[in-house]
Amino acid sequence: MSTPAAQPQPPGPPQGPAPLERPAPPPRLRALLRSRRGMLAAALALALVAACALAFPWPRGFRGAPAGDESLARSVQAALPAGYRHSGAFALVKDGSSPRFGGFGADEHTVFEIGSVTKTFTAALFADAVRRGEVRAAQRLGSIFPELRDAPAGELTLEQLAEQQTGFPRRADAAPLGQLPRTLARLDPCTKDLAGVLAHAARTEPDPGHYAYSNLGVALLGQAVARAAHTDYPALVRARLLEPLGMTETTVPMRPADLPAGSPHGYTAAGLPAGPWTLGALAPAGSIRSTAHDMALWVAAMADGTAPGAAAAKERADADDGAKIGYVWMHTDGLTWHNGATGGYRSWAGFDAHGRGLVVLTDSAVSVDEAADALREEGADS
Repeated sequence: MSTPAAQPQPPGPPQGPAPLERPAPPPRLRALLRSRRGMLAAALALALVAACALAFPWPRGFRGAPAGDESLARSVQAALPAGYRHSGAFALVKDGSSPRFGGFGADEHTVFEIGSVTKTFTAALFADAVRRGEVRAAQRLGSIFPELRDAPAGELTLEQLAEQQTGFPRRADAAPLGQLPRTLARLDPCTKDLAGVLAHAARTEPDPGHYAYSNLGVALLGQAVARAAHTDYPALVRARLLEPLGMTETTVPMRPADLPAGSPHGYTAAGLPAGPWTLGALAPAGSIRSTAHDMALWVAAMADGTAPGAAAAKERADADDGAKIGYVWMHTDGLTWHNGATGGYRSWAGFDAHGRGLVVLTDSAVSVDEAADALREEGADS
């Protein structure tokens, strides 16, 4: 069989002129271009370094050399993960011994926000009020606040609030989007008065019977105990806890106006200044400001049972991941403890069954929960 002849192909689209080739620049111009690109790259690199310097204004870790008890300062520092920590003050207490104080850029009289470690004071007030007969552990919240009598929250007991068994949300704020401007400005996110907090609680559906960490629940507990004592929360803390224990460096602000002029501020995890937190009616959940000196008094008195309301630390209910909880105080791996966090501070306070206790206060928003390892190490060395 013969092969068919090739058929003529239709003409393709007309072809334009060949693209012009860019002539190579002369050698001197090539060198100049390379130089300008190098200068631009260097400028960009310098801008990046400057931006990082603004975001992270000091090297990772605490600033400066250890102060006070250098061994304690180094021990706590070694237990903590890396981060931009600015300054910190630490206290180690042992049954029958004077406290040891150490730190970086701070001493035992430097003031810090202690955040949610405040809750341990609220829990002690509750336990003390039960002892005094002012409230009952099983008393309903609605019996103290008429605003909650017809709301599901009014059926919660004070003990459920203290044991974090309410199912309340972690925060009592408005919708997160509504808090965005204050969050971006690094300001106190909680500004409600008591009427606002009660109104929020009345709209909130609790889910009692299981552990769920809630600032709202503990704030309501503190306000309820103060109402039962016919006073306000800061006055109750001062009269029943701070004055008996000689904690003269500790304050309980509820409004920015409660802070003295020149009060210190903390820093975000990136080293940016953070506004103070006074928390309004949520103060029982986290507004206390204190020092390592005063917190050593607090932890020592809780550890040896001499603090008013020390029964709050007793293990009472289940929490998450096999942990137990007392009235607010957590129980894990042989330690009784609580931590704290605000916009510019982190804290940890705890003790063991042998009367050894540790306080860690820092003015940057980087976790210090790992401080528990320093206390365990101290116990192992004893």
